[in-house]
Amino acid sequence: MRKVLVVDDDMDILAVVEIILRMHKFAVKAISRWEDIQSSVQAFSPDLILLDVALGNADGRIICKKLKQSIETTHIPVILFSAHYDLVNSIHEFMADGIVTKPFETSYLVETIRKHIA
Repeated sequence: MRKVLVVDDDMDILAVVEIILRMHKFAVKAISRWEDIQSSVQAFSPDLILLDVALGNADGRIICKKLKQSIETTHIPVILFSAHYDLVNSIHEFMADGIVTKPFETSYLVETIRKHIA
């Protein structure tokens, strides 16, 4: 079973995404604090990270770039998740593997994740 770490500070979105992914047979660890990403990666060993851009006082794009630049996490695909539709312009700058905009189609979310961890 493929494992997805979901990081979003909106508890409602976090719960919905977790349910959707579990229904599609993914193992899911959902966290609301960006500070817990590193320890969650170490403990859960995700195959992919779905990372919100607006995480309170942190920018998920910066976190994504740091994850992709780290030798321990560079191999993990990171999908940015945001209500900001203009993210497409920054996907390469922040080294993201993909983008899912909110609101999202369930099928698109699952298809995007599967594309990166087939």
